Amino acid sequence: MTDAERAWADLASRVARVALTRKDISYAALVEALATIGIAESERAIVSRVSRGTLRLSMLLQILSVGGNRLPRLWLQAFTAVDDWPSAAQAVIRAELSQRSDAVGPPIVTTKELVHRLQSFGAPVTLPTLSAHVASGTMPLALFLQCITALNSRSLDDFIDFEDLLAVAQSKK
Repeated sequence: MTDAERAWADLASRVARVALTRKDISYAALVEALATIGIAESERAIVSRVSRGTLRLSMLLQILSVGGNRLPRLWLQAFTAVDDWPSAAQAVIRAELSQRSDAVGPPIVTTKELVHRLQSFGAPVTLPTLSAHVASGTMPLALFLQCITALNSRSLDDFIDFEDLLAVAQSKK
């Protein structure tokens, strides 16, 4: 893992840990809560993914949901209109992409433009890769954090300071 990838993974880990800590949820309690929604995970696997920062956006959504965390306003409609976690992640990603700077007209950032922005701060992502993650809802949380940074989204301000995201993005230019 490169230094840049490690920095984004560390931020992904921090977001997940903050979501758990804000609601005083232990990993054992998380495993029990996930089981109530039909997700079988071992505590060891979750601890490992969170500590390495290698979890997917869908896992963050699961943590937010079972923990009773307040969801970002932009995600509310997208999050509640789906039946499975990859679809929820896909809807959240699309909601982020559909933001408008002036609330008038079409989305201001296409997937192609987003790839260009990501590459401008050193994210090694291609259009086919990003498109596949968006289409499947399997986006790694670290990549999602890069995307919301490139989109200038404040959706996760309750869990991480946007300035911390920018600092990592700017350090990798």
